[in-house]
Amino acid sequence: MIRTLTASDLEAYRGLWLHGLSADPSAFLLTAAEAVATSDSALIAKLAGGEIIGALDGDALVGFVALRRGGPERMRHMADIGPLYVHPTARRRGLARTLVEAAVEAALTMGVLQLELCVDNLNGAAQALYNECGFVQIGLRPRSVIVDGVARDDVLMLRQLDA
Repeated sequence: MIRTLTASDLEAYRGLWLHGLSADPSAFLLTAAEAVATSDSALIAKLAGGEIIGALDGDALVGFVALRRGGPERMRHMADIGPLYVHPTARRRGLARTLVEAAVEAALTMGVLQLELCVDNLNGAAQALYNECGFVQIGLRPRSVIVDGVARDDVLMLRQLDA
């Protein structure tokens, strides 16, 4: 089942987020230490704001994607997707694609005209998924992050929802 997560999902969301950070740290902007330091109230605000869409297998949260709309009025036509994470035991079932499609539907409901994301240049599987979901590369951000002392580039991708 795919649904928008709520404050009652805090424990499951935090647990899966931390698992993802330890299993695949390059897929996330924050470090594990920064995530651990994130307060419950900050996460509850994200969940209460409808920013996180989850994939559930029974009662277990097995995947999520974040969708954040632009803040200032002149940027409200855009939203960012990410991070997207699916637990390794739930992969190869199409959940990542389903989460991206759910984010697209939510963005359309909000009146968003374009979705943007960045993905590690070395993550070919994620880039392929986003391409299949209608995203196109619009640029490359060199040294977007530094992970364990190593600079990593990000591919910038965009999908226009009104095209």
